[in-house]
Amino acid sequence: MPRLTDPLEVKSLKLRNRLVMAPMVTGLAIDHSPSKAQIAWYTEHAKKGLGLVIVESCGIDPNAIIMPNMLGIWDDRFIPGLTHLSSAIHAEGVPVVLQIVHGGARSIREDLRVERLGPSNIPVLPGPAPRPMTENEILEVIQSFVKAALRAKQAGFDGVEIHAAHYYLLSEFLSPYTNRRIDAWGGSLENRARLSIEVVKAVREAVGPDFPLFCRMHAVEFVEGGLDENDSRLIAKALMEAGVDILNASGVGQSSKGEWEGQAYLNTSSVLPKSMPPGTFAPYTERIRTGLGVPVIAVGKMAEKGVAQQVLDRDQADLIAIARQLIADPETIVKILSGREDEITRCKECLACFAAIRKGAIKCSVNTEL
Repeated sequence: MPRLTDPLEVKSLKLRNRLVMAPMVTGLAIDHSPSKAQIAWYTEHAKKGLGLVIVESCGIDPNAIIMPNMLGIWDDRFIPGLTHLSSAIHAEGVPVVLQIVHGGARSIREDLRVERLGPSNIPVLPGPAPRPMTENEILEVIQSFVKAALRAKQAGFDGVEIHAAHYYLLSEFLSPYTNRRIDAWGGSLENRARLSIEVVKAVREAVGPDFPLFCRMHAVEFVEGGLDENDSRLIAKALMEAGVDILNASGVGQSSKGEWEGQAYLNTSSVLPKSMPPGTFAPYTERIRTGLGVPVIAVGKMAEKGVAQQVLDRDQADLIAIARQLIADPETIVKILSGREDEITRCKECLACFAAIRKGAIKCSVNTEL
């Protein structure tokens, strides 16, 4: 079994170890372009020995962003700033991938009554139910992903990650809970997966065969009426066949029902509850990885002592992504790689970071110097 310190090569990507900085919105962008603070944030983390940085979600449509101060890539004007960001990370000897996203029915609105789009009229945020997308709007989204991927390539990123998780647009199409369509884009698993597959195929054709293509999807959804485990396994295989080189296996850690003006909506989070142990997603990650033939990234409290290597030892994943723990202790990677895990200042799982980015810049109750 591989060690955390083992390198990995996938096409042009050369990773010096198996540790990945997971994509985390920082709320540090200014006018949807990288700020000096944001570039410094990524540069400092790149210095700590990471094998790969996946830069936070970058919006492909100004009407479909998922956080107020997030990065944008819906126009060529963003290319210079993103080039500066990728160059700064490369200067530390670390490859970098950019995640691109359409928020769909989870797109933010300052005025909750402003229309959102989705596969069906199933709310996943407070506000009126989303308007089901037309065929032309669906096809436009595919082209928006293509244009975003080409801009990411032009900006010097080593690959691009298509976000098909966390109940944003592609994930909404995949889930039977949010996709109630009866046309070619809904109903059967094949039809629900059609948008994600068509996005991957179109992006692959545009960027060429050698440009690394990632996709983030759910290994598991703890959502009643959502994707089941067999669905996830079949979707993963279809994504690989469509052109994905590395699968980033996330999940929905918890879900609940909220209410807005008497209307119920689905509330989901990628975060595992405190009651769930580290590595909860890993057995589900293993199931979609088996026989897949491409590397798979595992996530979910992976920085707890011994967990990352244990997941590799069990052949449940090929790469390990760490998210909130890097916020709490920026030295986490150094301490893991040098066998000093007992010295890590632990994340309290308080979600102060999640609360902060809904309004502005990221904050942490542990790392108060942030």
